[in-house]
Amino acid sequence: MNVKVVYTPHTKFESIVKDLESKLDIGFEPSFFFLFLTESVYEEYPKIIEYLKKRFPNTKMAGCFVEGYTTEGLVWMRGLAILFIEAKGVDVFWAKGRNTTETFKRLREKVGGGWDSILLIFPVFYFPSRFDFLKFPINDRIYYLFKYKKAKTLEDKIRVLKEYSRLLESRYLFPVNKALRIMADETPIIGLNLMPLEAKFGTPIIFADYKNIGRGAVAVCFKGNVNTIFHDVFPERGKSFEETVEILKNYFPNVEVVDVIKRGIAIGEINGVKPVEFLESKVRSYKMINQNEALSKLEKGNLLMVSPYSLTFISKETFGGYTLGLLPVPINLYPSLIDLNNFYDKSVLLGETFKGGLSRFGEIFKKRRYADSFVFFIMDSNTIMMFGGCVHKIIKTVKDYCSNYLGVFSGCPSVYLKNLDRNYFTEIEKNVCSCGTGTNVMLEIRDLK
Repeated sequence: MNVKVVYTPHTKFESIVKDLESKLDIGFEPSFFFLFLTESVYEEYPKIIEYLKKRFPNTKMAGCFVEGYTTEGLVWMRGLAILFIEAKGVDVFWAKGRNTTETFKRLREKVGGGWDSILLIFPVFYFPSRFDFLKFPINDRIYYLFKYKKAKTLEDKIRVLKEYSRLLESRYLFPVNKALRIMADETPIIGLNLMPLEAKFGTPIIFADYKNIGRGAVAVCFKGNVNTIFHDVFPERGKSFEETVEILKNYFPNVEVVDVIKRGIAIGEINGVKPVEFLESKVRSYKMINQNEALSKLEKGNLLMVSPYSLTFISKETFGGYTLGLLPVPINLYPSLIDLNNFYDKSVLLGETFKGGLSRFGEIFKKRRYADSFVFFIMDSNTIMMFGGCVHKIIKTVKDYCSNYLGVFSGCPSVYLKNLDRNYFTEIEKNVCSCGTGTNVMLEIRDLK
């Protein structure tokens, strides 16, 4: 098995090609490559895809946009990186459907069994074209004003939220835990669940077979000697709702337990008011944006998708927690990035502060099993917002444990893994770990059959 990382920090097509020409003489014929693009090459990506297709016409590929990448002791937030692999034990499958269930059932059937690890790539929230996205605030107002507000009982409100949740899943959202649940068998699954730090229309973008597949999902499957590792930065979860709340109170400042009305992936109320109104009442300095501002920011590609204020939902099954950021956007019925049906109707409002800082994110590298393996890892892109220019300090830890690696910064990765090494706070369903922040995953590739 041969593995090679090629990268370029250039952002214009002509400069990219000039820099890549000699670097692409990698010394072997790859059977697969993984392409990671940054926002800086957004305007150039169709030409980049066509160039690579001509250069490697018989090579399987997958790809997506990420916030940044790191290799050879450097961190880049511009340009692109390519991971080339020469091995039979890797394949690519992709599928699209009308909703989460149809999309991931189709993909599950295509993937089949017998794999040793799967890297699952999908958009958690997909921002379609401006024309299609305009339906989002229209549907939000219709469901809120003419259905939810007129509901006379809690049961009626839940019925409306269930209906609205189905609509969200059919057009915009793939809830992370539901996607992993459908894909799960005995194989470890890494979720590269894409959620850009700054959103724009037509994103996130995912590639398979040199095609932009839009709102679909891709599975990169590995067979051979591979090791899937997960880590989060939180203390272990409690053994009850109350115990987990106490753990949160000791870890985060200003923790408050609130009542939530929710169903599926739709949140109707927090303490009796709309979620955004609740946020506004708690954080008066937090500037709310109106619909025109939100659309303008999406047009420019700078609608910020992270927030220091969040709700943590606690699982009835594991007592683990999922943290959902609350954004100051003009939404009545707030969308969740996970299926909330099996979570308590009391949630925890908190502000994000990580004890231990950036070093906690580096602890995953201590879990490596093979000294001679190639390491691919996904780092929570929130580290960029939280630690800014200090993010490069993580590379010291990487270099202490890895010599041959590629890492990407992307939306908080998730995992389905049967042999978890501790009681992770982010284990929200049995063997499923996911959170809105604080998670990292690693794939050690030693040999592929």
